[in-house]
Amino acid sequence: MLSLPSKPWKKVKIDQLGEQEYRITFVSPLESEAQFLETVEEDLGSSIGERDRLGKPDWESRSVTLTTADLAAFKRKLVYASIMIETA
Repeated sequence: MLSLPSKPWKKVKIDQLGEQEYRITFVSPLESEAQFLETVEEDLGSSIGERDRLGKPDWESRSVTLTTADLAAFKRKLVYASIMIETA
């Protein structure tokens, strides 16, 4: 059986900013702003729930804000987008 090559894993750090608000910062290197924006839109965008919201991506800090009532569900969905969460 043939299989497609796996997508390279990316690493993020998640910090709580307030109640139900988090900052997602990419720790793994990203080659360009276009790649960063694509990753936010496609990978993170596909991982958010119906009532969740992503803020405006910030290339300088390689981060984006997330508003969610269910962080645990969001974290589980990141696995399907090939994104690992760095723990302290």
